[in-house]
Amino acid sequence: MSSNSTILLVHDHPIAGEMIMSFIQMHRPLNRVLLVDHPQKALTHLKQEPVHLVIANLQGVPSKDSFAFLAMLNGWNPPIPIVVIDENIPEDVPLLAGGVTLLPPPIDFEVLLELLNTMTLAAQESVLNGVSLKVFLQMLEMERETCALRIISGYQMGNLYLRKGRLVSAKTGQLRDLEAVRSILDWPNCTITVSENSEAQHTMDASIQTILMEWCIGRDESVPASSRLASSTL
Repeated sequence: MSSNSTILLVHDHPIAGEMIMSFIQMHRPLNRVLLVDHPQKALTHLKQEPVHLVIANLQGVPSKDSFAFLAMLNGWNPPIPIVVIDENIPEDVPLLAGGVTLLPPPIDFEVLLELLNTMTLAAQESVLNGVSLKVFLQMLEMERETCALRIISGYQMGNLYLRKGRLVSAKTGQLRDLEAVRSILDWPNCTITVSENSEAQHTMDASIQTILMEWCIGRDESVPASSRLASSTL
């Protein structure tokens, strides 16, 4: 889970709400937790700043109000995963809000911890198809972005980690760092998943532009001269 994830906790019982918030802060100290006591206050917060996960206790909320709250969250852009603390919710709610996960009371805190890991990370990921990895990397370097990329091509998968536009770690299979980057750059038809989770161990510090230039030179040298001449005359 990214260190700057924001979790919005909706709970009308002050002691129970504080206990859940303390648990999250103890196990995920770098995450920010906002505690409100009513769904309407939650909607106000959502309009003011980005939130990566909503945990809502709806046990004491009338069914129609619960439905209205979840229906409002269902249309949020970007989508926000929701954990509902309740024994049951209306059957049509999961169809309405596909991101709803039911967490029955009393809370199993191990399950809650797993949800914190998976749901906030998924909410921060963007999947790109049909985008040139080389061009995208150049853009990230230009914008000095800090992020993690998961690259998938067929059965191959690799990870690239950037900090302020520079590559600080890379891996695919047994390959690491520069060897991994060069291998990934050769892959066709890549799907790129972008997330804010860039908490990788920094094992390199490389300019993307330099790597791309060296990769292009190496690729040209591996192609027979007759093939290069033929392609240049087309």
